[in-house]
Amino acid sequence: TRDRDSANRRLEQNRSTLDALTVQFDRELAAGPILTWGFELYQDEVRSARQQIDFGNGTRESTRSRFPDRSHLDSFAAYLSSDWRPSERFDISAGLRYSRFDIGLAATGDSSAARLKPDDVTGDLHLVWFVDANTHLVANIGRGFRAPNIFDLGTLGPRPGNRFNVANPSLGPESVWSYDFGVKHRDGSLELEAYAFYMDYSDKITSVLTGEVTQSGRSVVRAENLNDVTLYGLEAGLRWSAGPRLEFDATLNLTRGTERSMDGLRESADRIPPLNGRIGMSYSISDDLQLESWLLFAARQDRLSNRDIDDPRINPAGSAGWGTLNLGFRWTLDDGYRLGLALENLGDKAYREHASGIDAAGRNLAVFISRSF
Repeated sequence: TRDRDSANRRLEQNRSTLDALTVQFDRELAAGPILTWGFELYQDEVRSARQQIDFGNGTRESTRSRFPDRSHLDSFAAYLSSDWRPSERFDISAGLRYSRFDIGLAATGDSSAARLKPDDVTGDLHLVWFVDANTHLVANIGRGFRAPNIFDLGTLGPRPGNRFNVANPSLGPESVWSYDFGVKHRDGSLELEAYAFYMDYSDKITSVLTGEVTQSGRSVVRAENLNDVTLYGLEAGLRWSAGPRLEFDATLNLTRGTERSMDGLRESADRIPPLNGRIGMSYSISDDLQLESWLLFAARQDRLSNRDIDDPRINPAGSAGWGTLNLGFRWTLDDGYRLGLALENLGDKAYREHASGIDAAGRNLAVFISRSF
């Protein structure tokens, strides 16, 4: 990396080595339920080094690495789940999981070693009601937690958006309760599904500004367990076969979010995507050749948090809406090969996805080949 107008360039070498062991057992009981249980072991070690080169005199010297070298993140988990169908119209599945982490940050020249050992119990419950042969109602509830990783705890260095991240070895885990309810319907040529979801985060890990600025003009940020965040929204999709060769599909996604600070203030959550979706058509010209056309779109997003407004990647007035028209062909060849051609953004629309640091590609051509074994 190199800061603008700087006479120094930094070279980095970062490597993560992960060793894992997973063991799982399944058993169908005489009463009907299917039990699944097992355990997981993971050991992850991070090696990190950084050198700074002075273009003026050509000297190279070692400097503080992006991550504390030889830091580790080890974890153990044991779980049990069951799937039970008490009747033809109901299916019930549930699970519990115990997770324990051992996170060690190695000492550096400007920080002492740190050790964290968070653990927690999580679980979920899933219900399916088969209303009839074509319609299913689905409900899910679950609790999860995420322990901070080496990136959250110990990163030191430049980040996108003209930011500079500093370490926070006292970071704690975040937890979430999630709920969703949906319907699935399939009737001949029509497939339809729609879901509503609600997620409630506590102690969410968030990158926040410290108020400091580096000599090169980067805003200093640090990960913290800051606030509680609520996310909710709708997801819907459909697929309709209008004939033996013609098919239409569509998806729509809507997400909203609110962040609550410790002093009771509320604002929009960070980087919430705008209303977005896809409308597509597929036509089989022959058994081997398929034509596709699809429209991707996103609405305007101006519900911004204060951190969004301060982020140089996001227009403080909000991200403009956009839409692109795309065209593609797929050929099925011999021996399982498939050849594809995609003409994307036919209108050469200039746009940027919300919270992205770069503009999206203009009119472009993509070619791909795949093979099924």
